Amino acid sequence: MKKLMEISLGVVTSVGGFLEVGSMATAAQAGAMFGFQLIWAVVLGTVCIIFLVEMSGRFAAVSHHTISDGIRERFGFNVFLWPLLAALLVNFLVLSAEIGGVAIALEFATGIGFQWWALPVALLAWLLLWKGTFGFIEKGVSILGLV
Repeated sequence: MKKLMEISLGVVTSVGGFLEVGSMATAAQAGAMFGFQLIWAVVLGTVCIIFLVEMSGRFAAVSHHTISDGIRERFGFNVFLWPLLAALLVNFLVLSAEIGGVAIALEFATGIGFQWWALPVALLAWLLLWKGTFGFIEKGVSILGLV
């Protein structure tokens, strides 16, 4: 039973990478504005993600490298640098949006302006990532995903 619980929490966590709060809010807003006119974008995005994950998994299984390792090994560091910088920029923007979202949620809950919540939320996230163990973070995110 414990193994089944760990597997199910892993599935919930992995679904969170594609189906997250931001995606659901954006899809709900687009659905409210346009009805089913944009459902093709959701279907196309899902199909593209399926192919991307399948190809990445196949590449990793055969070569024992990640996609980024394969690009760096085959084409050199200079070619690898541009996707790396783009990924870092996107990750920074997503992190900023997540911190802002938590700050706005705390503003709704407490009435204190979101500007006052942004720095404590960022420090808490940094502390959690710096001091937290992988198991603690994985189980915490999985439990929060069930809520």
